[in-house]
Amino acid sequence: MKYKHIITISILLFFEVMAFGQNKKEYSKLIQDGWKLSLNKDFENSAKLYESAFKLNKNAPLSDRYNASCIYALAGNSDSSFRHLFIIANQLKWDDLSHLKNDIDLNSLHADARWEKLVVIVSKNKQEIEKDFDKDLVAKLDKIYFDDQSTRNQIMIKEKKYGRGSKQMDAFWQVILKKDSINLVKVSKILEENGWPDKKKIGKRGTSTLFLVIQHANQETQEKYFSMIKKAVADNNLPKRQFAMFYDRMVLRRGEKQVYGTQLAMNDESKTPYILPLEDPRNVDKRRAEMGLNTMQENLNRWNLVWDVEAYIKILPAIEAKEKELNEKNKKQ
Repeated sequence: MKYKHIITISILLFFEVMAFGQNKKEYSKLIQDGWKLSLNKDFENSAKLYESAFKLNKNAPLSDRYNASCIYALAGNSDSSFRHLFIIANQLKWDDLSHLKNDIDLNSLHADARWEKLVVIVSKNKQEIEKDFDKDLVAKLDKIYFDDQSTRNQIMIKEKKYGRGSKQMDAFWQVILKKDSINLVKVSKILEENGWPDKKKIGKRGTSTLFLVIQHANQETQEKYFSMIKKAVADNNLPKRQFAMFYDRMVLRRGEKQVYGTQLAMNDESKTPYILPLEDPRNVDKRRAEMGLNTMQENLNRWNLVWDVEAYIKILPAIEAKEKELNEKNKKQ
């Protein structure tokens, strides 16, 4: 009886694990499809798919609930939007007050009496998390983060309106590059004076801000701060997944293959993204898991692409040749 009981429990656990895996896959698919609908401005049907996903996973990530709140706001459903916003504020202790106030997707909620209540809760979360922060440094980094992201968040909208390579997009990129240059001066000063600040003093947002500015800088700057960034990862002051993105971009600029598959480029002819040259494609998911990244397929879902490793290996030489040609062309310019 004892052995039979153990086997029964093992079988039950096996099926529970299988069910969890199936639910996770179905959850990801629902979120993926819901996001695509939102990009096409079909907000009502998008919200329905998000709700179906949340029924499968009551512990849905904060980012998914936040996106759902934005989708509901854009659909004119303030009740459902606030429902998700209060969940992430009260239960998940969301503290990104700047994002909350500046996200134009939520503009329709500002006149609602619940908005100020939400702001108060998020403000308290922010104060609690930042009670031991370097307030002056955090304020500087918040401004840099806003300048970096406020323009980049408009790229897809403007590309859809004007088209890639248009005069309007060229002018818009000049605005972005100018802000990048100003932000790099500010961040370089911080790093030269303080080294990489402890996450306990600047928080996740502050850490991400430093990373983003260097990630958007030129190769010379990335090489300059490479050892500092490696130490920040070792000291747990920078997430491994962000280091993976930084490292991939840096080695590609060297003319080498990326390691984690985080960098894609747009095919000008087909208008679809493709994966830039990748080292050992068959084992990339193992390396991604070590860095806290999702699988290649999960990452490519947002573009409705399929990760076929054998097919990629066949076209890899052509991708390498194309990138080598582009790199040589850029060096001459």
